[in-house]
Amino acid sequence: MILQSLRLVNFGLYGGEHCFELAPDADGKKPVVLVVGHNGAGKTTFLESVRLALYGKRALGARVGQVEYERHLLKRINNFATDRSASVALAFKSQHLGNEDIYTVRRSWAARGASVVESLEFERNGASVDDIPSEDWNHYLEDLIPAGVSQLFFFDGEKIQDIADDQENTGLTDAIKSLLGIDILDQLRGDLALYKSRSMDQEGDNDLEGLGRDLEIAKSDLVLAEEEIGSLSAKRKRLARRSEASQKVFEQEGGSIALSRDTLSEELKRVETDLTKQTNALKSLVNGVAPFALAPKLLARFSADVELARGQQSAPAIDAFVSSFQEAVGKEDAKWTKAHFVRLRDFADRLQSSGSRMVLSMEPDWVMAKFAQVSDERVKMATLAVQLAELQKQRTILKDQLKNFRPGAASGAFEDLKSAEFELGAVETELNRKHAEATQARALVERLERELRKSQDAVFAMVKAEEKRDLATRAQAALNDYEERIVELRLASLSKHFIDAFGGLVTRKSLVRDVIVDPNTFQLKLLGEEGREITPSELSAGERQLFAISMLWALGRTSGRELPMIIDTPLSRLDRQHRTNLMANYVPRSSAQVIMLCTDTELTPDLADIITPYVSRRFEIGSVGGGQRTEITVLEPEQDAQVLLETTDAH
Repeated sequence: MILQSLRLVNFGLYGGEHCFELAPDADGKKPVVLVVGHNGAGKTTFLESVRLALYGKRALGARVGQVEYERHLLKRINNFATDRSASVALAFKSQHLGNEDIYTVRRSWAARGASVVESLEFERNGASVDDIPSEDWNHYLEDLIPAGVSQLFFFDGEKIQDIADDQENTGLTDAIKSLLGIDILDQLRGDLALYKSRSMDQEGDNDLEGLGRDLEIAKSDLVLAEEEIGSLSAKRKRLARRSEASQKVFEQEGGSIALSRDTLSEELKRVETDLTKQTNALKSLVNGVAPFALAPKLLARFSADVELARGQQSAPAIDAFVSSFQEAVGKEDAKWTKAHFVRLRDFADRLQSSGSRMVLSMEPDWVMAKFAQVSDERVKMATLAVQLAELQKQRTILKDQLKNFRPGAASGAFEDLKSAEFELGAVETELNRKHAEATQARALVERLERELRKSQDAVFAMVKAEEKRDLATRAQAALNDYEERIVELRLASLSKHFIDAFGGLVTRKSLVRDVIVDPNTFQLKLLGEEGREITPSELSAGERQLFAISMLWALGRTSGRELPMIIDTPLSRLDRQHRTNLMANYVPRSSAQVIMLCTDTELTPDLADIITPYVSRRFEIGSVGGGQRTEITVLEPEQDAQVLLETTDAH
């Protein structure tokens, strides 16, 4: 992996937009990128932004919560950002399916009150990485550079100092575990143990034998019930035929009439009563206007004459109205003359004198209202006629049935019919009971079959679970064996790389001849000449610094990953000779890309002379605006010597 660029927008001290082009030269002869600035200029912010771009919340630690992470993001927005937003974007080159692709990861966030809205963009060769679900982008990035391994490649002077001052080598122990994947192995072993425990808890008692026995009994009961239903159904058919035959004999001997004589008498009385009521109703209709329905044409002419007579009877009222109108209007309105009133009276007289004159003893409106009832009366007459005919028919039938009645007839047939009906009813009752029993037995069989299948599935699952637990046990044993082998191989490689690195950095070349890492505790033991153990107190402060750097270097080499190295202020506690050794033997060789963050006082002219042949890019960073904002100056490598001379003169 090679870092291509880092773009910061309103991140920390980097107000506005700033871009670091980080790709070293293509031939690999100049792997070093220098970022030089005084304390507080933004070097540590540079390292933090790389971590944040790659890991997001994980950059702050595995146990950091979302609220704490959002508070951190709020603090990292530049104070002068008007829109209260910031972003970091890291582009890097990495292998994918045999091709060398350019990836860009961009994290942006904006303040929304006390909370933060964050977004993640992940691109490959300028296009979104759509072959990986967006929710898995963070996992994919961490697979490229695991957070635990990154501490071996991205570190600052404080980490070096912590390792150097740690007499118990706790920091290195954690780094070695992370390198070897022991933490992952421990987690995997724990997950396997948890799986086995939960698998055991899920197992229950499954009495297959008992369920099978209950199912056989239920099936046997169902077969018996169905056989009895078949037998009862056949018996019911025989009794039904016997009952039908007895019914026919009974009816042929007049049994139906004999049984219903009283009923027939009561029914005849009711019919005769209804017949009398309906006859009286018909007579009442005939005495009214109903007969007019028989002469519709006569009724029409008579209605017209009544209408004319109604007009003739209104003549006095019209004449009185005209006289009153003449008396009221004629004196006040000159438009109404006597001639007008004469013509009005003539018109009224002509209307009254037209046609024959009829004298009515009743009011014409009453007569017309009666005529309006004729159609309803016609419907009532028709209905009553139909009802009378039906009642007369019923009366005739009932009289004939009573006339044929013979006391004592069909008594024997009646007894046979009662016996057949009784036996048929008993059989039907028993048949219904057996149907209910069969339904219950069938439901029980179905339930037991479901329970049996469920139990069989559970037993099968138990067998599979037992197989999986056995696999989990064997996997745990394999993990233990793998851990032993990988630890042995990696620790041997780690020891070799450490001796090479440390021997090239310290002035006392024969100080440490070997390093032993305990495979159980991962504690370090330095051995000198003749196998004598060297305690940390025997090393000088500078040697302890170089010990930490050498161990980090050896861990990085042992990891087998081709990752860039980012080192923040590694020279502050080293003397001149050790600085020279570090610049000459470590920095150019530690990785294919080394980004070195150092202060302007650390990079003295003599050290610059050593490192400049390996430098492909150099950035000068400095704070402006009272330390509130950082500016970046890009220098070409050939400008380094002049810049260093000017820096030395200034100091």
